[in-house]
Amino acid sequence: MMKKQIVMTVALFVALGVANAQHNHGTQDQKAGSKMDHAKHSGMKMAEGQVMHEVSVDFKKQLTEVFKTSLVLTESFISSEAKDVASNGSQVKAALSKVDMGLLKSSEAHMDWMMNLKKMNSALDKITKSKDLKEQKVVYASFNQALYKSIKAFGISEGTVYYQHCPMALDNKGAYWLSDREKIRNPYLDKNMLTCGSTKETIN
Repeated sequence: MMKKQIVMTVALFVALGVANAQHNHGTQDQKAGSKMDHAKHSGMKMAEGQVMHEVSVDFKKQLTEVFKTSLVLTESFISSEAKDVASNGSQVKAALSKVDMGLLKSSEAHMDWMMNLKKMNSALDKITKSKDLKEQKVVYASFNQALYKSIKAFGISEGTVYYQHCPMALDNKGAYWLSDREKIRNPYLDKNMLTCGSTKETIN
């Protein structure tokens, strides 16, 4: 009789364990499904490395022009000419002003662009008004972060973007920049350290 009760008790615990596992599995599946539904609803892609928002080719072309113009700004930092940096910063801002946010259809895409646009314009304003190369480099790093986030969020229409980093930039605080070539040409350090840095990400 005792053995029969023990067997029945064990069987009961096993059954409860299986039921609980099935319940947890179902909850996890529901959460995953909820995330997928949200992503689909907001126009985002789940795969890592892909753009977050589905936008028109025209918007991507305009953002690509901003990136291309920023490469000229980077070259002026490499040349270490504060006057050229200020002038080229104005050119980037002009390209940025031509990006038509009306092409963005979702509220999420609009909010993302507005946030990064504000940061880029703020950094470019400081770059164009400053005559101090060291100060310009600090805000240049901020500009690059906002441009990188924009390119990740919306994509570009052509070419490849190399997201590069130097750990010694800005007094060893480290800083990033964007390039159209894999070969390192560091805009933060002196010319004798032009190749210091590495590519952290490639965006097509």
